[in-house]
Amino acid sequence: MVASRVARVGVVVLAAAALAGCAKQGATMQGQEIHDLYVLVIILALPVFVGVEGALLWCVLRYRRRRGGDDRPVPQGVGGPRTLAVFFAIPTVIVTFFFLYGERTLADVQRPEPNPAVELRIDSFQWQWTFYYLNEGFFVTGRTLTKEPVIELPVGAPVHVRLEARDVVHEFYVPDFLFMRNALPGRPNEFSFTPTQIGTFRGQCAEFCGLHHDQMRFVLKVVSQADYVAWVDQARKAAQHVDCNPSGPLKLVSKDNSWNTGCLAVAAGGPFPVAVSNLDAGIEHNFAVYDSAKRKRTFFQSPRFVGVAERTFQLRPLPKGRYYFQCDVHGPAMSGALVVK
Repeated sequence: MVASRVARVGVVVLAAAALAGCAKQGATMQGQEIHDLYVLVIILALPVFVGVEGALLWCVLRYRRRRGGDDRPVPQGVGGPRTLAVFFAIPTVIVTFFFLYGERTLADVQRPEPNPAVELRIDSFQWQWTFYYLNEGFFVTGRTLTKEPVIELPVGAPVHVRLEARDVVHEFYVPDFLFMRNALPGRPNEFSFTPTQIGTFRGQCAEFCGLHHDQMRFVLKVVSQADYVAWVDQARKAAQHVDCNPSGPLKLVSKDNSWNTGCLAVAAGGPFPVAVSNLDAGIEHNFAVYDSAKRKRTFFQSPRFVGVAERTFQLRPLPKGRYYFQCDVHGPAMSGALVVK
């Protein structure tokens, strides 16, 4: 009899392990720890579920009313001190175990990486993402409703993220990482992760943030170290080779939180006007010119104005060279090069 019961318990545990094995594996070290916690919960919860449901079914069948049987109430043989002690002791042990193991997993997932290989600052706003590679000196951004940002990270390298929101609450979520984190306005959120699988992973905002929330997506590629170095070099060169030629009055048009062009060109030697049309109803934009994307020196910065509206700004003469312009409300997602020739 004892051997039979042990065998039944073993079957239940093996079934739980098989079901847990179907769960998605984490694509990061932290995600795998979350997966392992999930597996443990399933393995321990399934015998409890089977035991409780089995007891309920046994009571239903054992004490069902029978035709021609005794209609007197069934004697209540439970509720004594020993039964109550067992009733409270078992859940207390289970909850205590889960609490300790869960807290250890939470501490491991939230532990900051002391020596990250990649430092990322992620800006989120309606309805786009901008990824600043702080050590490499460039950024990657998408275009609202038209282009998803595509970023790359090296496999096996710790990544530290500083997550910020420019307007409302957003949420950074990569399903394959088994991880999400809120981006709160004025409250930067920091976390670390280490990718362990080469591949392409989809990311999205998981907190409803307005009309085009469903379009707020990004693509994260985990590649080898050599491929990552090559991608960084290519991204740097691409940022330095944006060029165009003067072709009449400068006009910028904002629609769906994107400029109509990523390059403006003007002849050197005198002041010049820039006409800015804001076609985004109820949304603020402005026009600013800096020395580079790092914005160490400001050459022009207009006030913000709400669309639908148009403003023309007069800029002072600029020396020949390459400058960086953007809308300060939406940052690099609304940016480009100003070339003075």
